[in-house]
Amino acid sequence: MVKTDLRVQRTRSALRAAFRELALKYPHYRDITVKELTATANVNRKTFYLHFDSIDDLAETFTQDSAEKLLAIINPKDFKANIAQPGLIFDMLMNFYHQSMDFHRVILLNDDYSFLARKVQSIVADGLTTTIQANYPLSKDDAKVCATFLIHNNLTFFRLYFTHQLNLTTDQLKQRLVSLNSFGIHQFFYPNEK
Repeated sequence: MVKTDLRVQRTRSALRAAFRELALKYPHYRDITVKELTATANVNRKTFYLHFDSIDDLAETFTQDSAEKLLAIINPKDFKANIAQPGLIFDMLMNFYHQSMDFHRVILLNDDYSFLARKVQSIVADGLTTTIQANYPLSKDDAKVCATFLIHNNLTFFRLYFTHQLNLTTDQLKQRLVSLNSFGIHQFFYPNEK
């Protein structure tokens, strides 16, 4: 049983690695073919279809994986403590994107792949909504507004940074993003403070 599980893991890992490689090669998502994907992964076409229904199905694994990693960075158990340390979540997010920056640039910046970024954003916003509600006395609507604001701001700032539309250092980007996030949600989290 363990051998089968390891073989499945290796095959899925090879297909995912091939997708990453081809996403960097092709600016247009639909240019990635099962034929080239399987050749790059060194598996046959039949094996691909044993694991995935389509390239879209394979791409979906990246949205789930990325969303889970981003939600882990936000860390629901320590959310209040993490949000109280300006820049901590930014540093962890920057580290996440640097681990595979080229691939994340394609996913985050290329319009042809933007459907993946929107799915990640939606999943993370839903998870963050739940986390915010668990930590602050907000309605679900207000928690959703805050979560969407935070996720959208971070994604937009990283997009501007990676496309060199901002003439800022990483520290300057961090300062601005932390300030915008902190002051933008402060009134929701602490409505009785001025």
